[in-house]
Amino acid sequence: MLSLLVAMLIAVPDPGVPAPAPAVPPGLEIAPWADLEVDQCKDKLLAAGLTGKQFRFVKEAVVRSRKTGFGPPDIYCHAPQGTVMWGGVTGVQYYGFTFTSCAMALAMTRMERIAQEEARRIFGRPEDENPVRWISHLGTFNCRTQRFKVKQSQHSFGNGLDLAGFSIKGYGDVYVKQHWRPIYKAWERPSEFLHALARRLRDEEVFTNVLDPDHDPSHWNHIHVDLAPTSDGLPSPALTRTKTMAAVVAIDQHLPPVP
Repeated sequence: MLSLLVAMLIAVPDPGVPAPAPAVPPGLEIAPWADLEVDQCKDKLLAAGLTGKQFRFVKEAVVRSRKTGFGPPDIYCHAPQGTVMWGGVTGVQYYGFTFTSCAMALAMTRMERIAQEEARRIFGRPEDENPVRWISHLGTFNCRTQRFKVKQSQHSFGNGLDLAGFSIKGYGDVYVKQHWRPIYKAWERPSEFLHALARRLRDEEVFTNVLDPDHDPSHWNHIHVDLAPTSDGLPSPALTRTKTMAAVVAIDQHLPPVP
């Protein structure tokens, strides 16, 4: 069983400014989270359509996870520019504590718009409506390794999200665990929605990995998405696309502009 020790906490200097990156822990020559940091992070979230009422930067921490007995050695976890987001750019509400890196929060704004487009198309909703009302997930930041592996999970960098369900206006709730396979005729549209969303997230390189129930049994109840490096170790095109999103320097009543 993992025991978590907070090795360092850094207070956010301003509620609207990301905390500085923590020092690299002893024994780590290169911080594994360094490539996830985004220039003008707050301004890019604002440019994407978020407001100060929908996200906050939080205290940063390097978490040391130690597994007792047999297993991987100590690992260090950190969500760069840690961001808590409870509302989205199209009015979506997130169910579950949604704590990610800023890069992941930016990618989620793209994901949300795609979800709305597919929901309108498949469920026959008006073009001026955003029918996805909420999105539920099974986890974001979590200091751990991959299941049954020594390799560190992308969740340990706030760089992963496990999508579990959606509420669609005019239809009801859609859950990956229930609707991925259209066993009944009534499940055909929700199944089409989930498959279309996963396909577009891959094709449009919103995320590096989009792992659904067809990938392996461990994803039977969710769609895992992340901004990991590619399998050959090269930078993720999805992460590069996210980091180059446009920024706007705007005066927001809830989040003071970055100096």
